[in-house]
Amino acid sequence: MRLRPPSDAAHVPPGVPMAAEGKFFRQQGRKISLRGVCYGPFRRNSHGEPFPEDARLRADFDQIRQMGFDSVRLYEPPSDFLLSEAVRTGLNLIVGIAWTDHVDFLGQRSLVRQAHRAVRDAACRLGGHPAVAAFLVGNEIDKNLARWMGPERVRRFLEKLIETGRAAAPDRLFSYATYPSTEYLVPRNADFLAINVFLEKRAEFAAYLARLQVLAGNKPLVISEFGLDAPRPSAGQLEETFAWFEAECRHASVAGTLWFAYTDEWHRGGRDVTEWSFGLVDRNRRPKMPVPPRASGQGNRSPAFISVIVCTYNGSATLAACLESLEKLNHSAYEVLLVDDGSTEDIGRIALAFPQVRYLRQDHAGLSAARNLGMEEARGELLAYTDDDCIAEEDWLCHVAAGFDDEAWAACGGPNIPPRPRNATEAVVAAAPGSPTHVMLNDVEAEHLPGCNLVIRKASLKAIGGFRTHYHTAGDDVDVCWRLREAGGRLRFIPGAMVWHHRRRTLRAYLRQQRGYGHAEALLMKDHPERFTCRGGARWQGAIYEDPPSSLPLDGRIFHGPQGTGLFQGIYGQQGRQLPAWANGLPWIALFLIALPALGWRSTMPFLALFLLASWVSWHHLPAAPHALSVFQQLQLLLLNWLQPIVRGWARWSGILRFGLRPECQPAAPPSARHARPPRFWTLCRSWQVYWNEDHLGREPLLSALKDRLCRESGLNLWTDDGWQPFDLAWGRFPAFRTTVLTLTEHHGDGRSLTRVKLSLQCRPWLAVAAGGLAVLSGFLWKPGPGILAALLLLGRSWQTSKCHHAALAAGLAPCPNKAPRANASRPRR
Repeated sequence: MRLRPPSDAAHVPPGVPMAAEGKFFRQQGRKISLRGVCYGPFRRNSHGEPFPEDARLRADFDQIRQMGFDSVRLYEPPSDFLLSEAVRTGLNLIVGIAWTDHVDFLGQRSLVRQAHRAVRDAACRLGGHPAVAAFLVGNEIDKNLARWMGPERVRRFLEKLIETGRAAAPDRLFSYATYPSTEYLVPRNADFLAINVFLEKRAEFAAYLARLQVLAGNKPLVISEFGLDAPRPSAGQLEETFAWFEAECRHASVAGTLWFAYTDEWHRGGRDVTEWSFGLVDRNRRPKMPVPPRASGQGNRSPAFISVIVCTYNGSATLAACLESLEKLNHSAYEVLLVDDGSTEDIGRIALAFPQVRYLRQDHAGLSAARNLGMEEARGELLAYTDDDCIAEEDWLCHVAAGFDDEAWAACGGPNIPPRPRNATEAVVAAAPGSPTHVMLNDVEAEHLPGCNLVIRKASLKAIGGFRTHYHTAGDDVDVCWRLREAGGRLRFIPGAMVWHHRRRTLRAYLRQQRGYGHAEALLMKDHPERFTCRGGARWQGAIYEDPPSSLPLDGRIFHGPQGTGLFQGIYGQQGRQLPAWANGLPWIALFLIALPALGWRSTMPFLALFLLASWVSWHHLPAAPHALSVFQQLQLLLLNWLQPIVRGWARWSGILRFGLRPECQPAAPPSARHARPPRFWTLCRSWQVYWNEDHLGREPLLSALKDRLCRESGLNLWTDDGWQPFDLAWGRFPAFRTTVLTLTEHHGDGRSLTRVKLSLQCRPWLAVAAGGLAVLSGFLWKPGPGILAALLLLGRSWQTSKCHHAALAAGLAPCPNKAPRANASRPRR
């Protein structure tokens, strides 16, 4: 195999639209990376534009280009002069779109319309300009504001903003710049994950990058702001931090970096900010440090020799593209082995077109036997397994080779991402469940890595006896990963080590694949009975990777911190309910077959009800498709979501019965800790209150006064938010009935603040059902009954509301007669 030196991604030339493909950006098929600075926000110039005067701006862009940067992030849409200067200097613009995002915008329709109008106008005006590379439809919505409005509602709103912008500028990329306190606000339709991070310790930043890559899923990760969160860092501290920042981002396969900020000149909230000086140049544009040139390559280490092993059985349709991609890998020492597992197609003829590929053939014995043959014939110390329907990204081996920096890692692997579909059916299959994916124990270590992107130390694989040959088509990778871990090895996930993996081209082929997976699960249960549940499903200790990763999964909850004060607010696992697993699969069919002999024709109704339940569960759990789907394709996807667990479960249980297996009911090792789900409450009624203050007072003194007032009442149970609850305070005399309060303070400048209070009367579901039944019954027995019950409920709400009102007055807050004063004009934010 010819030796090629490793190469880094090129800078971004302006004018040609940038595309997000997998974990990286590409332009005209060439892999690129962003290296830029944040520019602004500034005081308005003599033209009324939020940028420096023209002469200063021209000199700034010349200096930015000379410092080695190719991109500039703006916090408001650019002026015509700025656009012309960006074209002249070859700088690409990441355009932020400002709107009123520091108040309860979802509570005011005018602000919702304003945001959509701002995005639409910016996209229409700038979408075709050669200097504009991407848009950011928002920036750092406050954590307490997101908690108040509801994270799910805010995420849907951001997704609608992206849809509005994409409709006006379909050739440009769109995202939203989140930050660690709201890392769960990741629009599922964003083209890349953009996040502002300020961490001054290298180890913490490196660990957080691994988490961010998991949040990004199969999309590029862009650090849209990074700098020193210190008022006046020294030049040495600035230079040291900049160097390790770029090194860690390069090591973590970050697709773009934007340093905050280019200059110390900074304007926010109607005034110049002078107490912070963390730019690369001072206010007079004098450099504080020499900016190092863009680093390239993977370092000076002697690269390990890697044997790439491709096993095929009648895979001629995609094999040539696979081998062609392997010829273009940017690794300096590797070989390619093609193992033909007794194909009836002429695989040898395809191999002849690639003289540097070693062609091996065996009688048809199955995938595991072919992989073992590749292991025996390989000359490398690392064995990189991939499939004949995969296309390797050019830096695939560079990334995995760097992952074996510790002897504890027995295997490494990365994401396998579906490329652009070859036909309409493949687009549906790419969004259907059951694709090969990895299982993560944490942000770095995996419990399972799919065999289509699996690199193993040859010594470690030989030590466990290689692949077990009774796995003919699937399951061999799961078995190997489990046995490697049992032998003391660890599996590492490398986000940048990606391969493109074609999904099945027809629905029949997809269902046949799922049937094979079900059969393989029965074989796995035979070898590892302790790793399966009583229902026959695999019991994983880690989390099954999904793309796009749901920002608010059904089995997870957001840790906001006590009363929403957490700095890093993430999603944590939780003990989930089992209804979806039972409804969407074989159980409802089994119930129908059991009921049929006993009920006869009347079983039609239970069958229909269970069918509708399974269909609803399938529809409710439809993943966001990686490509836009038509209505007919969405119906096909719904059908596959309904059929997949049935086909796979049928094959699994057929194998279980055939082998006479019985899964264990206890796991081999305790699963990773999950947060217990709190008891469910239903809201009966709500009330809202609004208070104003011009002396820097907000929600904190109100909550303190309310808590003191409640503590003085005897016999009252008081609960405070432990970080997991959707309230700040809750109280009640009975466990099944409570009153909750959620607060929010909006800051309107110069010490003025608006505090919102939401009070809710809640009860347990069984009590609500009982109360509803009592209301209906009382309506039959005595007509005024329901009205009296409603009046009692309203009276209780008024009584509890008065407690909040007196606490607010005691805290120095004044009632706001207008409920919601008009918000200030949109403001740029860092």
